[in-house]
This record gives sequence, C-alpha cells and structure tokens, in this order.
Amino acid sequence: MEVLHFIEGLRELSDEGYRIKLAGFGIPNEHALGVRMPDIREYIKPFKGNADLALGLYDTEYHEAKLAAGLIFPARELSREQADRFMEGLYSWDLVDQFCGSLFQKASFALELPWLWAPLPGEFQRRAGLVMIASISMHHKKMPDSDLLEYLPLLKEAIDDQRNFVRKANSWVLRTLGKRSLWLNAQIQDYIRKEWLLENSKFQFWAARDAMKELQDPKILARLEKKARAK
Repeated sequence: MEVLHFIEGLRELSDEGYRIKLAGFGIPNEHALGVRMPDIREYIKPFKGNADLALGLYDTEYHEAKLAAGLIFPARELSREQADRFMEGLYSWDLVDQFCGSLFQKASFALELPWLWAPLPGEFQRRAGLVMIASISMHHKKMPDSDLLEYLPLLKEAIDDQRNFVRKANSWVLRTLGKRSLWLNAQIQDYIRKEWLLENSKFQFWAARDAMKELQDPKILARLEKKARAK
C-alpha cells in the first residue's frame, strides 16, 4: 500500500510533455511518468531512509520509482549483495548516475565497486563501474589524488567500447579526475597522450579526444591553479 501511495504522489507531479522528451535524452520512456528530477528529490524527502519502501519502488515498472529508490535507500544498510542487485537492473544512464552518486558512493565498500563492475559486459553495468570512479572522485574529498590513478587501467580496458553510454562515461571520468586538482589534471593529460595519442596528433578514441579538449580549457586550468594557490 505504501508503494502504491508513493506512486500516486508521483503521478500528481507528472508532465506528459516531459515524459515524451525523455526519449530525446536517451532515456527509455515506455514506463516513465514524466517527473523531473528536482521534483523527485523534493518529493522523496519525508521517505528517506525507508529501505522497505525503496526496495518496493525498485521492483515496480515505473522509471521514476526506481530513481526514487536510489535516493531513499539508506547507505548504511546497503550490502554488497544488494548493491549488485540494484546494479544488475539498471537500464539507463540516469539510473546509473543517480544510484552511483546518491547511494553507491556512500557505501563502506564503494572503492571496490569500480573493480567489480567496470569489467562487466552489459552497457549500463559497465557504465556503473566507470561512473563509480567519477562519483568517488567528486565525493571522497579526503582521498589522495594519487590513489585515484589506480583506476586508470579500468578506463584503458574500456576505452575501445564504443557503445554510447560507455564511451561517454569514459570521457566523463577522465574529465572529472582531471578537474579535481592541477596535479591530477597534468597526470590525466599525460596518460591520455601516452596511451591514445597517435603519430598524426589525433586521438585513437573519441573519449580521449573529448576529455582532452576540456582538460586543456584555459578556464578549467585557471580555476585549478587558483585552487592550488589557496592551499
């Protein structure tokens, strides 16, 4: 009953026009209600920490209910087995990104997940492993920059995967790592050049080229330099 009541509340926030637009964002909309993410985040506030509700929502067919599950489930109660079950059912980039950024990165075993998931064959399961690296970089502020470099072999292993949401994840991770600090920016640029720069000065893979373009942006470098001076 609680799950049905929750979904009825979501329906009141739905927008058919937005539901149609989801397909243009690369998000399957057959089972979507058309609720915007800011509205979902506001709506779930009274329900946060309710593990049973989150599990019930995840098991429904509704896209927004699954998104809400990742925001509601308490990270302190997340087991490795439950994380795997969530991950295995992810079928869109927004589900992957929300679960990684809102739930998985808070788990006590978060640092292990890239190693477990990035080698998986499924497009969104592999994306989950890669996005975990970006989420760790963004949220684990006290983690030494040098420790993040240990994940680079996972990116190298997946760099030739040209499925859309994997290659975009590769670019995002490289850019996120390179925007964390001036030192890490230099390390990531050097790695990209070493591994994927061809003799004709072109990059072997789209993700490498796309990431390098942003990492060399003068505005990004100026911000990182200012950040370095402030330490």
